[in-house]
Amino acid sequence: MDKLKKLIKILLVFMCIFFTYKYFNDNQKIAKLIYNINYNKILILITLAITMVFLYAYLMLSILRKLYDINISTNKWLLIYFNSQFFNSIPLLGIFYRANQLKKYNLNYDKFFGIYIMINWFWLFLCLFFFGIESIFVFDTVSFFNGNITIILLSLSLIFFSLPLIFAKAIKFLMKKDFFKKKLFFIRLEKLIDLFLSALKNKNFLKNLLVIFLGIHIIEFFIITQLVTSINNSVTFDQSYLLFMGNTIIDTFNVIPQNLIVSEIGMGILTDKMNYDFEFGIIIKLYLRFIVFFSSVFLAILYNIIYLLFNKKKFFNV
Repeated sequence: MDKLKKLIKILLVFMCIFFTYKYFNDNQKIAKLIYNINYNKILILITLAITMVFLYAYLMLSILRKLYDINISTNKWLLIYFNSQFFNSIPLLGIFYRANQLKKYNLNYDKFFGIYIMINWFWLFLCLFFFGIESIFVFDTVSFFNGNITIILLSLSLIFFSLPLIFAKAIKFLMKKDFFKKKLFFIRLEKLIDLFLSALKNKNFLKNLLVIFLGIHIIEFFIITQLVTSINNSVTFDQSYLLFMGNTIIDTFNVIPQNLIVSEIGMGILTDKMNYDFEFGIIIKLYLRFIVFFSSVFLAILYNIIYLLFNKKKFFNV
């Protein structure tokens, strides 16, 4: 049985390598763009992307430790996280891998799923709130459906913050009824809601979340602006910021795994509305995916080598 598991893992690794090669081979425009780009700039972008991946990893680790009381070492978690980023070359495989590994630490699939719902909720609220504040200083005349963009963004942040709380209150009310108390789905849902509400009361966790969010927010902004100007140096600062805002909000709503195609179309529509080509938005998104993907693969390979050297454990036993 152990040999079969190892064989499956080896097969998955080779499949990921194949999909990685296919990704680079299918995106010749990105390859040409990178070939002609200033290599100092791409090195900066990759360094920023690696830092961003590390911050995402520490955000997850903070949730696992502070909210779920999972006893996992930093080294072990980083190995799991970076490997899952590599496996993400096949949509959803990285998430399944991460969930399977964390189950060994008594984190069931319900709670794992709850982590992603909670992170997306916090992320959407914080993004809209900070975009609302930042838009005061960035934009002078930008409006959305003839409304003030700052007021719209701040109002949306308040709405998205309130909706889960209203939903939680409604479930708590329903759980007082005998009919719902006996339903397994509602029992599990109530446990996730309790965890969600406890997160709002955990000041230490909220402080860590805010610090990590600000770090990722700033890094993403620099990545997008540097990336956009490397493709078209006529793009102004406020236009770069609008693209950064659009990319972040689009990616927060995960319609399909990694929002493949959806994000590209969304960015294409945005650049088209900004009087640039539709293709410009697609290239921006593909280029961004390449930078993050390359950084993730590089991190996964490098960290596995380091882990093997210092821990003297076989990679395929992880």
